[in-house]
Amino acid sequence: MKSRHNRRLFRRNSRRRTMFLAAGAVIVAGCAQTVADWTPAPTPHDLQVKWVTHEHSISFNNQANLSNQASRSLDRFLSEIDLRPSDRLFVDVGPKSGEVVSDARVGAINDQLHHYIPGAKALLITGEKGSDREISLIVGRYVVLPPNCPDLSSPSSANPGNLNDSNFGCSTNRNLGLMLANPGDLLRGRTLGPGDGEALSRSIQKYRAGKITPPVALKVE
Repeated sequence: MKSRHNRRLFRRNSRRRTMFLAAGAVIVAGCAQTVADWTPAPTPHDLQVKWVTHEHSISFNNQANLSNQASRSLDRFLSEIDLRPSDRLFVDVGPKSGEVVSDARVGAINDQLHHYIPGAKALLITGEKGSDREISLIVGRYVVLPPNCPDLSSPSSANPGNLNDSNFGCSTNRNLGLMLANPGDLLRGRTLGPGDGEALSRSIQKYRAGKITPPVALKVE
């Protein structure tokens, strides 16, 4: 009689335990994040800056001046690479060129560079590419690789982690990369020149004296 009563209690407790476990599993499953909802954090749309060089061989044929053919060839090269004010220019005259001849050749190249960029000046270097008959013009520049936008790779499902959308900041960085005149400024800013203290303080004096010129009003019709 007693054993039968114990079996009933055991069955009743087992049913209760099963019900509690099932209810707990349902609650945990409802609160847990499913695998389909999980997504890694999107990769930032950073700008990538690279240093590239363009080289052009210039034939002098043991002379100091550019021939007409060499001049036309140099013009084509400068037009193809779209010479920019931020480019860095080097002339490799080779290890065996004389100083007087080398200076004259670099001067002839600089004269032609001035037609594209006023004041452009190539630096003379003695590398391994130049020779008595031929020297090399090297144009170095920084280029920026903007991100591809829009980036719609984020899933359209729930975002319980409150992560940024994959397109977040994409167009901002892309526009910044496209508007830069010198992408090298992203790596290191330019050194500022000395400021004019008198000119800078004049605006403060006008502000304190109430002599600020109001902006010109525009009439919109």
